[in-house]
Amino acid sequence: MEHKDLTIVSVYGHNDGSGALPSIVRSMRELPGSRGLLLSIERPKEMPEGVEWHKIYPLGYREYSTFMLHCLYAFIDTEFCLVVQDDGWVLDGRNFKPEYYDYDYIGGITHAGLVGDSLLLGFGWVAHPNAVLVQNGGFSLRSRRFLKASNKHGIAQAYSGEIHLWNEDVQLSCLRKPWFEELGYRIAPPEVAKEFSLEHLAPVFHDDLDFTKLLGHHSTSRRLIKDNEILVRGQSKTWYREVEFLEFLQSKGYVLNYAHESAYQG
Repeated sequence: MEHKDLTIVSVYGHNDGSGALPSIVRSMRELPGSRGLLLSIERPKEMPEGVEWHKIYPLGYREYSTFMLHCLYAFIDTEFCLVVQDDGWVLDGRNFKPEYYDYDYIGGITHAGLVGDSLLLGFGWVAHPNAVLVQNGGFSLRSRRFLKASNKHGIAQAYSGEIHLWNEDVQLSCLRKPWFEELGYRIAPPEVAKEFSLEHLAPVFHDDLDFTKLLGHHSTSRRLIKDNEILVRGQSKTWYREVEFLEFLQSKGYVLNYAHESAYQG
């Protein structure tokens, strides 16, 4: 499958973004025909062939979400973009389903879900069948028309003192989801997002997930530091099905390096 209308993009507003280059390159290789794009505050010393770079200005935690909602569209020329980071990339491009391009937004199911006006974390939504699940933005497919939607229709971020509610993926797939859908934008249902990508694994919801069917993943506990080398947060081995998933990554040829919390953060 060719992906000539797809840009694989990573946004870094606090450094040169060089840490994301392995994820961009690996994802481009898995999705033939796609373009690579890095947006960061300064150009890395070495840029891989086929990856473009454009300068942006410093972004803090909140500003990143605002940028993704209101600025990213200006840098994307293709009909779709796939957002990746150093901790989220394509695992198997053969699992890209053509119908993914029927949606305006798809991201992996996260530990967060909206129940009424409350955002439940730590998979607290599992007990609530009507929860609206947050689809992760760190590895997500977005149409260009959806990138422009917030500006085109005057949809601003909902203010909240709760920092998690400010996050762009919470805004897009939960808080503002009814508005976007009313305007005709399609956000993938949970059963589609489930095989598109994973973040962390939830008891019950992910009990039957077949890792071999995943397109990609995203989690702060796994960072691609070289083409086939992953830095793993040591404490993550205690999480549900995480050891099983790490063994799956090893079976695909990845080398895992475990790090203590202090080293991982460094």
